[in-house]
Amino acid sequence: RERGRERETETERSESRRTKRRGKKHSSSRDGDVGGVVFGRLFRARKRRRHTEEDKEDDDHSAAYAESFDAQTGQMVKTLTQSIETVDVSGQTWTQRRGRPAANSKEGTTTTTEKKEHPIVFIHGVGSCAYTFRQVSVLLQEKGYETYAPDVVGHGDSEKSNGFKYDEKSYVEAMEAYVEKVGNGKQVDLVAHGFIIPQYAILLARKRPDLFRRMVLMNTPLDGNHNLAPPLATYTQMFGRGKGKPFDAVSLNYMGNEFAIPGDDLKEYERAYVGSDAENARMAVEMTVTNADFKNLKKKVKDAYFQGGMPKTRIVWGVADKYLDQAPMFSWASDVRASEKALRKVGHMPQEDYPQVVADAVDEFLASDLKVSALGSVRGRKVLVDDGQG
Repeated sequence: RERGRERETETERSESRRTKRRGKKHSSSRDGDVGGVVFGRLFRARKRRRHTEEDKEDDDHSAAYAESFDAQTGQMVKTLTQSIETVDVSGQTWTQRRGRPAANSKEGTTTTTEKKEHPIVFIHGVGSCAYTFRQVSVLLQEKGYETYAPDVVGHGDSEKSNGFKYDEKSYVEAMEAYVEKVGNGKQVDLVAHGFIIPQYAILLARKRPDLFRRMVLMNTPLDGNHNLAPPLATYTQMFGRGKGKPFDAVSLNYMGNEFAIPGDDLKEYERAYVGSDAENARMAVEMTVTNADFKNLKKKVKDAYFQGGMPKTRIVWGVADKYLDQAPMFSWASDVRASEKALRKVGHMPQEDYPQVVADAVDEFLASDLKVSALGSVRGRKVLVDDGQG
């Protein structure tokens, strides 16, 4: 009877051990299932996050398009444009129009557009804004260029700071910081148009030639015989009689041209001077003009080229400019050995009158090997009459 009880007890112990082993096995299996589920979820989450980051990176480098109505086809079409961004420049907020290169291949064709190595930075003159380069920028984006057109401090939608001095030193340092930021270690190509601020950009190139590869100057005062446009010259009247006078942005950006600028575009040029920040915008123009020793500034620009080491330069000039005569430009270009492209039937703002011709002239220069035969544009005479070339 005692041996029977011992066998029953041993049987119970064996069954208990088997039950525990089965329980442990099932527990291990369940833990493995949970671990697999967790690992799978983590893997999928990482994969989704990686794809999201890649998509964001693609978006950062993709061209921007805007939809507009095509009256000829009666359909909405997408057109290349620029994104409007803000950028911090030495503690001040600038607004810029950034244009990404068009896609590598054009739909329905075998044509390919390679992205150019050096970005283009557009610099506008006093009293203007980045909007003036919108059309030329698109045309150059289609040729593979990345473009940056800032509203320089005090202009357009950029900050109009009371602490900014609006003098040569302040502008040069501010543009230096901006070019360093957008160039991001690469040399940029400069395209500049207008009064005073482009001249400061030339002095920046003299100070920091390492920032620039090539430069294109469009209808900016170069020679001693070039004077300020009347809407700007009003602030230089003797005995301070121009102090506090309203700034006429429409006249500055309209009266020097050969062709009319549409009303909606003129409103963009005028917008900063009629809005809530109008007085600060007006003051930026007045201070820029009064702080510039204009006569000496033109001399500094010419001396910068005579001292050597400047980036290769081309002048693209609208010869019908109502503000700046063409003859001094030809003389200046000859003296500093700059190539030039004279555009007939084009006024003070070639980028508004004939943006396609301007874009072609800029691209021709930036993509050339700098041989005169390749440029085919150096002239040594004043254009007195329409010679049928444009």
